[in-house]
Amino acid sequence: MSKTGILFEHVSDYLQSVRRERTGWLAEKEKIWRENGFPIAEPEVGDLLEIICTLKKPNRILEIGTCIGFSSMLMSQTVPDAVIITIERNPVMINDAKINFEAYDKSHRITLLEGDAADILPKLEGVFDLIFLDAAKGQYPVYFTDIKRLLSSGGVFISDNVLFNGYVAKGSPDRHRNKTIVTRLDEYLHMLESDTDFKTVLFPISDGVTLSVKK
Repeated sequence: MSKTGILFEHVSDYLQSVRRERTGWLAEKEKIWRENGFPIAEPEVGDLLEIICTLKKPNRILEIGTCIGFSSMLMSQTVPDAVIITIERNPVMINDAKINFEAYDKSHRITLLEGDAADILPKLEGVFDLIFLDAAKGQYPVYFTDIKRLLSSGGVFISDNVLFNGYVAKGSPDRHRNKTIVTRLDEYLHMLESDTDFKTVLFPISDGVTLSVKK
């Protein structure tokens, strides 16, 4: 809850103070990964994933952006029978994710696809009940067409980091090199909101999160 460009600091601190922390093996790992600076989903985003998985009980889940595997394992923990496909292109993250999956996923229900999601998504078949997007922010508009194709009717789609510490709402980046990311995230949000096949809500939590349902 450190994204001060989105929430007032006193609000962020209060939300963190009343939030109930997770427990168990994965919670202990989560704490260590956060302390070591791994870019895993923020606590409230993880909570949202848990809630949606509990309500939706998805059979097939697609995650775009594995990082070190925390979100995949959290969703698997919530819906143990779900089949999860997750995509990652960073070799360092891939190596850590494989180690974590080996320790956690004894039933081998999580499949890690290595490579660029822009290349992998067009090749995927079938539909998914839940799709979680947390990958290269400048590529969100590129991924959207395949995400829509792959999401089942009534399926839930969540995308993370869509406000980019508030710079998307301001319309300008913190530095010039982030201008493309801000522009493309703005394009993506307008694309998602204007698509009449989806009902979407944008939450000003974490780094900005969208929750969409495909009609």
